[in-house]
Amino acid sequence: MAEEKIGTALRVKPRKRGEQPQADVNAKPGRPAPRPEKTASASGYYYHGASRTKNSLIGWITGGGSAEDDIDRQASTLRVRARDLYAGGGLGRGAPATMVTNVVGWGIRPKPKIDAKYLGLSDEAAEEWQATALREFNLWAKSVMCDATRQNSFWELQELAFRSMLVSGDVFALFGMKENKRSPYKTVIHLIEADRISTPESTGESEAKNTDSGGRIVDGVEINADGEIVGYHIATYHPLAEETPEQITWTRVEARGKDTGMENVLHLMTVERPEQHRGIPFVSGMIEQVKQLDRYMDGELAASLVAAMLTVFITSDDTADDGYDSINDSINEDEKVTDDSMKIELGSGNVYELPPGKKVDHVGVNRAPTAFESFVSEVVTMVGSSMEIPYEVLMHRYDHNYTASRSAMLDFWKVVRRYRQHFIDRFNQPVYEQWLAEAVALGRIEAPGFFDDPAVREAWCGCQWIGTSQGHVQPVQEANAAKIRMELGISTGEQEAMEYNGGDWKENMAQRGREMQLQREVTPKEDTNHAE
Repeated sequence: MAEEKIGTALRVKPRKRGEQPQADVNAKPGRPAPRPEKTASASGYYYHGASRTKNSLIGWITGGGSAEDDIDRQASTLRVRARDLYAGGGLGRGAPATMVTNVVGWGIRPKPKIDAKYLGLSDEAAEEWQATALREFNLWAKSVMCDATRQNSFWELQELAFRSMLVSGDVFALFGMKENKRSPYKTVIHLIEADRISTPESTGESEAKNTDSGGRIVDGVEINADGEIVGYHIATYHPLAEETPEQITWTRVEARGKDTGMENVLHLMTVERPEQHRGIPFVSGMIEQVKQLDRYMDGELAASLVAAMLTVFITSDDTADDGYDSINDSINEDEKVTDDSMKIELGSGNVYELPPGKKVDHVGVNRAPTAFESFVSEVVTMVGSSMEIPYEVLMHRYDHNYTASRSAMLDFWKVVRRYRQHFIDRFNQPVYEQWLAEAVALGRIEAPGFFDDPAVREAWCGCQWIGTSQGHVQPVQEANAAKIRMELGISTGEQEAMEYNGGDWKENMAQRGREMQLQREVTPKEDTNHAE
């Protein structure tokens, strides 16, 4: 049925016999057109968000596609644009940097927390095992020997991995084994930039192709016919590199070990849709707005700079011998003053004498007052809202009252916790389990049943990860609130210490005991025999 709009009413006009329906601008080539819309009995979203006849929506042309079409195949373009914004500073750099500082900070530290009851260990034995595991892990993590490139400690790898995930959309970590002289452990982590995971024989764009087994390779990620990720294709060199020592080839790496089932490759990305296989940069949803804001601010800066300069030009309409011709006659042809060689720059107090007939207009700019600050503030608020970063946090401006600043920090910290937990689950914990497997295999840590029973292994791998705290606006009030929570039994000293500064309550109490003992020893005792 064809629809004809008359005023504000909608009349249904029957189609003549043999008449073809009008083409649907939303239809994709090779795909069946959507069913005709209902008219007489239509309801719900037909008259609202799904309407194709309202003036406000009729020009809204959408295609729609699978996660592969909308995300995976757009990844390469989004990556290079996001990196360009990051390199140029502004919100494109500030937003990811703010997330890195708060989510990872100076490193998310482990605190082994095994299931002692299931393993049949006493509390004392469990604490001793946990202390040994932490000491051994730090032996490996503090050294750059844990990095396949021998450049970063594990804490620095955390920051690099999380930053790369935000800026590029995803990052990959490969496990390997390398001999070294400084550590008994051979386990290493090799971070791979997103671009190197690509479809073999591709041209650098996000491409996909079918495999002989009925699966697909989507931008370097291989999935089987059931949609399970089974492998990754890694280019020998960066596809965007201007020069490479030799022709680029691809190496296929199994997603998991065939014998152990453990992950060979860790893929860190933010998932938005089911069946999505590549991540998108943190700023993807607001790339256009951030770029336009950068251009606007560059324009405002240039205009303000020109308006602040005072440049004087001395001109003359006299065409008589002014010295230029005589000078040019007396020098070589290559040294003569020409329009092309005359370099003029605006500057504070610059004075230029121009040749006869040359004039300069619009040197100064008389700028009217603008609503620059309020406009930028609104745009930043909108961009921050899309990234789930409050304006106060994104701009580091806490010039409102305590309640507003505190509320902004609390809202932001919910986002930080979510990102941190995701990062722990996808990077920190798998790395810890991979290291612990080697430590047990080497006999440096005893863990009976570790390789025999998955449940026992899980009990030995228990670990709590502690990161930087959210900071404090009014420390005294917050300390009193923590005291009240502990007195009411809704929190513990361990929880409060971890939330306050990432500390360990037991270690704090032991250290306080030693400090108080030392204070009693060095403080002179009161002379009780002194006569009044």
